[in-house]
Amino acid sequence: MRLKDVEVKNYRLLKNISGDNNVHIDMNTTLIVGKNNSGKTSFTHVFERFLKDRKFEWEDFSSECHNNFRSVFQNYLLAKEDEKKKEDFFQTCVDDLPSIELILTIEYTDQDNWSNIKPLLTTLDESNSLKISFKYGLEQLNIFFEHLNKEYVKNSQKDIISHIKGIYSKYFKLSIKPVSDDVEVEKISPTDINKIFGTCFIAAQREVDDGNSRSNSKLSSVFQKEYKNRSDKSASNKQTEIEIESLNEEIYKANEGIDIKLGSFFEDFIRSYSTFGYPNLDDTTLTLKSNVTVSNLFTGIKLFYKDNEHLLPEKYNGLGYSNLIYIISEILSFKSTIKDNGTDLNLIFIEEPEAHMHPQLQSVLVQRINVFLNQNEINAQVIITTHSSHIVSNSSFDSIRYFCRFNKQLIVKDMKKFTITENTTVQDDQENSYDIDTLKFLKRYITLVKCDMFFADKIIMVEGLCERLLMPLFIKEVDNEIALLQRKKVPIKILEEQYISLIEVSGAYMHKFKEFLEFLGVKTLIITDIDCCKLNEKLDVNDIPIKYKNGEIKKYPSKYEIKSDEINELITTNPTLINWIPQTRLIKELIGMPNEKKFQENVGVAYQTNYYAQDEHNIGIKCGRTFEEAFLIENTKYILGNKGELSSIYNKIKKYTNDKEIFDNSYSIYEYIDKYDKKSNFAFDLMYLKGWQVPSYIKEGLLWLAK
Repeated sequence: MRLKDVEVKNYRLLKNISGDNNVHIDMNTTLIVGKNNSGKTSFTHVFERFLKDRKFEWEDFSSECHNNFRSVFQNYLLAKEDEKKKEDFFQTCVDDLPSIELILTIEYTDQDNWSNIKPLLTTLDESNSLKISFKYGLEQLNIFFEHLNKEYVKNSQKDIISHIKGIYSKYFKLSIKPVSDDVEVEKISPTDINKIFGTCFIAAQREVDDGNSRSNSKLSSVFQKEYKNRSDKSASNKQTEIEIESLNEEIYKANEGIDIKLGSFFEDFIRSYSTFGYPNLDDTTLTLKSNVTVSNLFTGIKLFYKDNEHLLPEKYNGLGYSNLIYIISEILSFKSTIKDNGTDLNLIFIEEPEAHMHPQLQSVLVQRINVFLNQNEINAQVIITTHSSHIVSNSSFDSIRYFCRFNKQLIVKDMKKFTITENTTVQDDQENSYDIDTLKFLKRYITLVKCDMFFADKIIMVEGLCERLLMPLFIKEVDNEIALLQRKKVPIKILEEQYISLIEVSGAYMHKFKEFLEFLGVKTLIITDIDCCKLNEKLDVNDIPIKYKNGEIKKYPSKYEIKSDEINELITTNPTLINWIPQTRLIKELIGMPNEKKFQENVGVAYQTNYYAQDEHNIGIKCGRTFEEAFLIENTKYILGNKGELSSIYNKIKKYTNDKEIFDNSYSIYEYIDKYDKKSNFAFDLMYLKGWQVPSYIKEGLLWLAK
């Protein structure tokens, strides 16, 4: 038996996870990822509420439900004086009144325990699939609304939510039913559910022993629980019974030996008590006895590490290992629970296993968790919530469920759905072979290189080393302008206060992220180069600048400087600008492109555009082909004044005596940087200097991203 799909309604941040927006659970391990406050913890806790403690608080209702409660009560006030309207109200309000609901879709096989499954079956079809609805909703409608109305009449100035909060627990109850569209179904008892589901919840921020504030370790509670489970079942297991009797015998012997030592060690204490006439009964003496029992034995148990010479407390080995040991111990203890209860569907929830763990330990944990379960014959599905890019990078791409919020609505992005076209083979469809290669590339790149985009508020994609190295400085400079805009009440956010994932991707691969970024829905700025080239007789304006087209090899056009008198003959070879945004190849159109075509919904592109120079440099068009050239064009005076500090290009610019010469020769300086592989050195020069200007196209893009 396995859990296949999960739907949740009205629970905390999970207002409506249903239909196509449900959570698909993998057979082995499912990874729940996303930014803070995206609903990951709520997803774990809703299972804990319905399957374990079965207790709810008012705060468990999604805050978005409050208006529904208000609306339903207003409808009650309008209907309560008319019996017919009141009757109609009670027939329809059930659908309008919020309730917390968890709907589980389960698949079962012939090998599962049919006596446990039987209460859930509503039909004898051969689908081997069923649904269970767990609902915390209102019962006794009439009495609830009468009671609520009395409270409202007493104090109509209070928000009705306050009144509901005071009485809801008397009328909202848990009900469990199989879901059926065909027949009336009866409620299922929690006892029946306990026969099917086994659950283990391992919370975040675990410590086995902090060595400071606790007199006993958290690990001891795991051992106590495991001892109790084995003791309760010892009568039916001869080996366990022998082991427990042996342990008790050793404890009895230890107590006898300790008693003798205590009497000798504290003899003067006991003798002194009688000096004051205590005890005052004839033939009565005092004696000290130890009280080591199984219970307090486990209370004081601690874990030690032993090397060749030393025995060290567990706290000396680091909290990361403590965390790992606790997780392993809880899972092994859960194994006993599964065996005792005979449950077929077992779920292990692990919240933020990365707590205190170094990256390598995180990687090993997620890689080995299923191997560990198989080795120990633990039949369970694992659901992990995490903020760790290391855990994501060592997990299957298809196992990732990305939780994100748009307009206060939680959206679940299932990475498995993104790979659906991978089943197409090259032989089936030549056109889709490129898509298959793209998907393989994305899966490898995203999980192995830049999986932190799953936790980002915004994403910046750059294609060059210089842009990546200098981006923190660009952001810092632009943030100064943003701070001024904020003082003028412009709705814009400081970029450094947001979690931005910076991704460097070659310009030839950047466009491959189009479908994935649209699927992910995170606001993304693409900073790329205009990559100007000149048409030749082998290529025309409609040619796609890729190496292979219809099996025939096409050569790329050569790099070219952007010149006013040749503007009509110039094109870009940048696939992002041609095929994604803004979807044109003509340089003339690109340099005059309006912002609404460059910045579209959640994805915007920034590339070099026409620089309107000061009067002394007044020419028709001056547009850099790359970042380096654009930087030179907009920082001519700075370059001239600091050329002695720019070791990367000093030999090229030392002959220039005024900033116009640098302006006019910006393309040849860029060629020098490119030819002699000076890009990283150029970036390091700028990192050590101050006072230069952020290229206008990058500033424009960052200001858009900050909104």
